[in-house]
Amino acid sequence: MSNRWVEKLEARLGTIVSNPDNLLSAPMQHALLAGGKRLRPKLFNSVLVMFGLDIKDYLDVACALEMVHTYSLVHDDLPAMDDDAYRRGKPTVHVAYDEATAILSGDALLTDAFTVLANAQNLSAEKRIKLVCILAEKAGSSGMVAGQVLDLKATKQTIDVAALNTMHALKTAALFEAALMMGGVVSGVTDLHQLEGCGRALGLAFQIQDDLLDVESTQEAMGKSLSDASHEKASYVRIMGLSDAKEACRATFEKARTLCAALSVDAEPLHTLIDTIEQRNR
Repeated sequence: MSNRWVEKLEARLGTIVSNPDNLLSAPMQHALLAGGKRLRPKLFNSVLVMFGLDIKDYLDVACALEMVHTYSLVHDDLPAMDDDAYRRGKPTVHVAYDEATAILSGDALLTDAFTVLANAQNLSAEKRIKLVCILAEKAGSSGMVAGQVLDLKATKQTIDVAALNTMHALKTAALFEAALMMGGVVSGVTDLHQLEGCGRALGLAFQIQDDLLDVESTQEAMGKSLSDASHEKASYVRIMGLSDAKEACRATFEKARTLCAALSVDAEPLHTLIDTIEQRNR
C-alpha cells in the first residue's frame, strides 16, 4: 500500500482515539499509535484493490480491524497472560501505566472498533451487519479468544503439531481470515470460503515465521519482547526443531500463494503482499 494511504490510516486512527475528555485516550493512543505492521488493514485493502475499489472509501473498516488487533496485543501482554514488557518498540501499556488501565484500554479499543465499523461510510446496512458479524466471530470465543485460551493451556506443556496448528488457526489466523473476508464483503463477493482459506494459510505461515524470528532475531529488531522460550510457550521451533519449522514456514506460505492463485479474480495485489510478508525480518 502507498505511504499516503498509511498516513491516512494513522491519521484516522489518531482521530478515533484522541479525546481530551476520555481518561483512557492517552493509553489507547500509546497502544494504537505506536506503529506496527498494519497487516490486517493491508490484507483487507488488497482484496478491495483486486476488485477495483478505492481503498480510501473504506478507511474505517481498516481502522476497526487494527483496533481489534491492538486490543488483543494489549491483553496478550498482561501479567496474567504473556507478561511482556515491550511492544512495538515501547513499554507495554501495563508497564507504561498500570494493569487496570491496560485491561480497560484493551476493552475500550475492542468495543469502540465496533462503533467505528457500524458507522462506516459508503456501505449498505446489510454489508455493515455482515462485517460486524465476521469480525465478532473471528475475534471472539470461537476465534481468536479461543486460541488465546488454548495458548495459555499449552504453556509448559507438550503438545503436537496438529494441536499447535489448531491453536494458531484461531489465535493468529482468525483475524487474517477476517481481514480477507471483510474485503470480500465490501467488494460484493458472495462465497467467502476461498478468501477464508487463504487467510488461514497465511496466518499460520506468519505465526511459524514469528516463532522463527523469536529465536533468530533480537528484541530491538522485532520491537517486542522475545519471551516465548523463557515462558515455555508452545512454538513451532520448540516442537518441530529449527530446520523443520523453516520448511513448514516455506510450505505454508506456498499454500497461501496457491489458494490466492485459485481466486476467481486477478489476485496480484494479495500475491504481492504475501511475498512481502514472507520476506519480513521483524
